[in-house]
Amino acid sequence: MKRTAVTAFVLATFLTFGKSMQVKVLTIPELPTTEASKQWTLEVNNPDNDYPNLAQSKRGVYHTYCLNMKNVGKNVGKNVHDVKVQLFRNESNSNTKYGLLPTMESPELSQKDGHPLHVSNFGLSEEATDLNIVIT
Repeated sequence: MKRTAVTAFVLATFLTFGKSMQVKVLTIPELPTTEASKQWTLEVNNPDNDYPNLAQSKRGVYHTYCLNMKNVGKNVGKNVHDVKVQLFRNESNSNTKYGLLPTMESPELSQKDGHPLHVSNFGLSEEATDLNIVIT
């Protein structure tokens, strides 16, 4: 498997009536991996193989990974509400980013130490060199 340099941008945006905005960026050098910020832990891992109906890697086309994300809420005094998660990948020779999944909204992510978000077996093209995970 050729080594793919992967960058993950984790953006945490806190908007309260137009006041301030914070952005967190994590760089993921290679998949699978685990990264953390003061607000989030993010794990892009090997695919779930327990269920045969889930998407499986297709050699020469795409790899599959699973995503686990949790609000660890170490930013004292920072509340999060209406958390949305989006995954994007790049296309070689293009500036366009392609969405991998529909926008996910998980009420549990607003709560510190709530239930983590788990996404089973999303596909990532072998041609992709960037994976962007946006948390709003």
